[in-house]
Amino acid sequence: MLTLENFTKNWDKKFPALSIKNTHFLIAVSGGLDSMVLAHLMHANNAKITIAHVNFQLRGEESVRDENFIRDFAKKLNLPLQVHRVDTLKYAELYKMGIQEAAREIRYAWFESLLKKEDVLLTAHHADDQTETVLMQLFRGTGLHGLTGIPHRRNDVLNLARPLLSFTKEQIKCYAKEQGLSFVEDSSNTKDDYTRNLIRNKIIPQIQAVYPHVNENIFSTAEKLKEAEAIVEATVATFWKKGFKTKKGILTLPVGYWNKVKDNATYTWGLIQAFGFKPAQIMELHKLLEASNGAYIATPTHRFIKFKEEIQIVPNDTPKEHLVIYVGEGTLQTKNGSLHFELLDVSKIARVDPNPNIAYLDAAKLDWPILYRTWQSTDYFYPLGLAKKKKLNHFLGGLKLSPASKEQVAIISVGDKICWVVGHRMDDRFKMTTHTTKVLKITCQNKP
Repeated sequence: MLTLENFTKNWDKKFPALSIKNTHFLIAVSGGLDSMVLAHLMHANNAKITIAHVNFQLRGEESVRDENFIRDFAKKLNLPLQVHRVDTLKYAELYKMGIQEAAREIRYAWFESLLKKEDVLLTAHHADDQTETVLMQLFRGTGLHGLTGIPHRRNDVLNLARPLLSFTKEQIKCYAKEQGLSFVEDSSNTKDDYTRNLIRNKIIPQIQAVYPHVNENIFSTAEKLKEAEAIVEATVATFWKKGFKTKKGILTLPVGYWNKVKDNATYTWGLIQAFGFKPAQIMELHKLLEASNGAYIATPTHRFIKFKEEIQIVPNDTPKEHLVIYVGEGTLQTKNGSLHFELLDVSKIARVDPNPNIAYLDAAKLDWPILYRTWQSTDYFYPLGLAKKKKLNHFLGGLKLSPASKEQVAIISVGDKICWVVGHRMDDRFKMTTHTTKVLKITCQNKP
């Protein structure tokens, strides 16, 4: 049974951290039964609400009727109202997508634009919607997450809650009747043009003839699967956490560790989903484990790179560094570690340490300030001991660095002249000679 009291109790149970009194809510209201009941319940709770209505202009005069109905409702209750009128057909044609997909993209993009930092969007999805969603996912083919259906709460791209999800369509109808609520009917809901309508109007009634409580049973199963999913996610996350290592600032995962669960798609999905991969890429990623050095698979945000017996996980937007150095002594912190500078008399240097992480530059050849920056593809230098210049890209290629390590390489330069490829090789033009009197000693300490 849906009453104001039960609605509030369910809210406290499902959204304990979300204050119904002290939060501003944007309610998606179409004018139909479900959204009108949700708006009424929130208003009855004295919540701070704004009504948001999208006119998709798909049903001619009926779309105009719905918009006018919402305007009258908001005016009657003195509620703030936002209306977005859009040519959905034109949008779908422009971006080559189905009408339903276009409508969904339009409304959620608009809702996101309306939400302020602490606002929460409310939608009127209910238990019957949950049944339809779970069946659709099952028929399409899905994993555990797909069978959990619609979540009560989201707080990622959108800050969203669905407070009617625990209540059935019949309970919502009874509440509207008892409260004498008006609403409009969407004529497209009676047509079977869309998959969801076909499941709602044809398939579920036939299933109900055999299993009368199908809605309650599927909803209950989805709730239990949510609990099971939480256990699985925690177990999988713990497994991967034990395998991750950070080497010189690069997140890595041993191939051998991944191979322990290579045949288990649940474990692989638990690893890759946070990095922008899709379930369909699981097999492709398994092939990466046996690929040659330098092979990679990319998403819009990350790359998984095979190097030797590891997978390196590298963000695509790794920031470039550009640090101006004004003084010849002290320590400079960089994203790869630190650089320690010492200005010495040449007579104080008993021996030159051959460690590539230490550079000895002729101080007289430096013009201050000098620059520490990430290398570029156009860079060249004169490697110590060679009389001719070499493209830095070719030099680094010869070092057989991993792709991720190669991206992290930095240089010290004076103007456009490289003094030192940090941690690898000095430039011959800045080496100590018999005429050198002062030396800038730079010691590189990389992150472990």
